Amino acid sequence: MIEFENRTDREREMLKALWEYQEEASENAGGLAGMASIMAEVMDGKLSPYKDLILNETKGGLPVRSELLRQFAIYGNDDPTSGDGIASFIIEKKPIKGLLTAMALTAMSTGKDGDKVLAEYMPKMMQGKLFCYCITEPGAGTNTHNVSTIAIDEGDHYRLNGQKTFISAADSAHYMVVIARVETNGKKEAIGTFVMETETKGISMTPLDIAALGDQQFTIHYDDVILPKSALVGAKNATGGGSGISESVLYTLNLERIGASLGGFKIAQEAFEKALKKAKQKPAFGPTPGSLPSVKQQLAKAKLKVEVANLALKKATSSFDQKEDAKRVGMYANMAKYLATMVAYEAGGLALSLYGVDGLNKDDDDIGSLYYLARITRGVPINNEMVLNFLGENLLGMPKSYRT
Repeated sequence: MIEFENRTDREREMLKALWEYQEEASENAGGLAGMASIMAEVMDGKLSPYKDLILNETKGGLPVRSELLRQFAIYGNDDPTSGDGIASFIIEKKPIKGLLTAMALTAMSTGKDGDKVLAEYMPKMMQGKLFCYCITEPGAGTNTHNVSTIAIDEGDHYRLNGQKTFISAADSAHYMVVIARVETNGKKEAIGTFVMETETKGISMTPLDIAALGDQQFTIHYDDVILPKSALVGAKNATGGGSGISESVLYTLNLERIGASLGGFKIAQEAFEKALKKAKQKPAFGPTPGSLPSVKQQLAKAKLKVEVANLALKKATSSFDQKEDAKRVGMYANMAKYLATMVAYEAGGLALSLYGVDGLNKDDDDIGSLYYLARITRGVPINNEMVLNFLGENLLGMPKSYRT
């Protein structure tokens, strides 16, 4: 089948070596533990010849290129329908925990001493100590202009009070990165990025009766949490007009959108390949489904949309790795999120229509779980209507939906 994306022979060799290494170290290959082990293997192992393709040398960026994660997710396995599939992977491996740690590392990297902070916390991450990322508030969402969690500067420490909600993996994280407003002498100042251990005195959490892709959600309470001055790892004034999102936070949320895009794409890729396989199977009675023009046309449209989503995702990851303007990267990341999750939903529906009731058999191809996940991705981490609003305002210059 024609491959829309041109890849070099060296990139193919690198992915083959990476896939072989991942299989050898399968127990440590999930999430950020996998990223850490890959970094170690790059420095002194079979992956060292591909150092420039794997590690990100952009100041303040993630240590491993997000473009590598895209290539590995999309091209690492020659047959997306083999193995247990993306549904089982999400349920068993809970990759959102790895994404949250990556977001936390990204948030810490945006400060003026970002490289120093990363150097301090990367060894801890490599020991398996993961992070959760705390920004969303009941009355503000991710609008950092309206953040009500306050860190009061009391001279030799900060006193943190406030609340975050819809926080994933808080119960299993060793550290949390918290976005709060810094207040000095009664004056509210910049948006601060704070890092602390989850067991810090004054932090409590309430489980919510909701889960995102299998991960429990929590409301986190901060009641007179005393933090050393070193806990503030970054602080920037909010910019971006009515969006209310500081540049540093926007950069972190861009990675979240890229992660959602990767998840949506893998669902779309698997659903499409299973639909294609089913369409080529000769039934006991009647014509082969793929011989029908309507089925053939739907599959062709799905393939085109899958490839367009991949190219949009490639643009998002490459611009993110190069730390281009945060708002511009945000447009690419949101485009990729919308395209990937919409084609996941369409491909999942097409596969389910071809399989019929057989697609609900969890012991077989389990198309039902794929379609269920595809529906969820349209609303996680934000719904696609909000994505379109963001693109309308920042891509098309339309008026803001709200003012701060």
